[in-house]
Amino acid sequence: MDLAPREEQAMAQETVQRFLADRYDAGSMARAPMSLDDWRALGELGLFAFLLPERLGGMGGGAADVMFVAEAFGRSLAITPLAEGVLLAGELIARGGTDAQVARWAGRLAQGEAILGFARGGTIEAGRVSGHPGLIRDGMAAAAFIVALDRGGVALVAAEAPGVLRRPVRLVDGSIAAEISLDGTPAELLDLLPGDFDAAIALAELAIVAELVGAMDSLLDQTVDYVKQRQQFGKAIGSFQVIQHRCARLYVMLEQARSMLLKAALDECVAVTAAKAYVCDAALRLAEDAVQLHGGMGVTDELAVGRGLRRVLLLSSLFGGGRAAREALAA
Repeated sequence: MDLAPREEQAMAQETVQRFLADRYDAGSMARAPMSLDDWRALGELGLFAFLLPERLGGMGGGAADVMFVAEAFGRSLAITPLAEGVLLAGELIARGGTDAQVARWAGRLAQGEAILGFARGGTIEAGRVSGHPGLIRDGMAAAAFIVALDRGGVALVAAEAPGVLRRPVRLVDGSIAAEISLDGTPAELLDLLPGDFDAAIALAELAIVAELVGAMDSLLDQTVDYVKQRQQFGKAIGSFQVIQHRCARLYVMLEQARSMLLKAALDECVAVTAAKAYVCDAALRLAEDAVQLHGGMGVTDELAVGRGLRRVLLLSSLFGGGRAAREALAA
């Protein structure tokens, strides 16, 4: 089986890598969320159109396309709303949105002009949603929220609609979420078929797993470079057998995670859940070991590994993290 990227996948991955390399280095990786100007610039390059469904005017990017792009973001430790703000939102609107809703959001999502948040919670009555969905990633910057309701159904809520209250909350990786509550807020229900919601969630989770694998790759590279240079007892600590064994174990964890990611991109659904169950924990273990191998400096904001650990902490907890995935597999 040929697992090499197709030409268009390689071009999209290279676009992300070159774009981020021009703007971020070890001193700025994961220091702050990507600016809205940079996000729009990626939209102008056609990256989001490459990933979005055809009904939204995109190229109908599949799981493998998402994997290559998201892994490139993860390797640069970029803090972006890709998984929920583009992939999940775009998939749900394309599958269950009216023609008017599609027309309203297609161009804005493709151009990076709008970010949509995702939350769970609330009830709807007579077209109005009430409840407390809680924290929404990138919720302060979101133009609208997609809300999975408690009793089933998915609603689209404008961020500036009456009855929306949101309070900024800084997350562990430095991004700004919103704690929201809805009080009789006008909403539009999406007309989803059975399985549509789960398929959209699986695509977002695949992107998160790919970001984690990219982050693992980056953190391991930084750690190996560091132990080759750090001197102790007149030798590089990377020459000590115990350090070599530890780095070897981290490499095995990375390659196992990458293999599960590839399987998830090919099989989706159950394979995505299995990949998430392993990769969330493996990425956190690798990030923690990377920090430890850097010594006291590893926990500071001076080195990318410390910031990378905080990024991995957030990504590995999304959608319930590895624990929720294992519970789903056992059910």
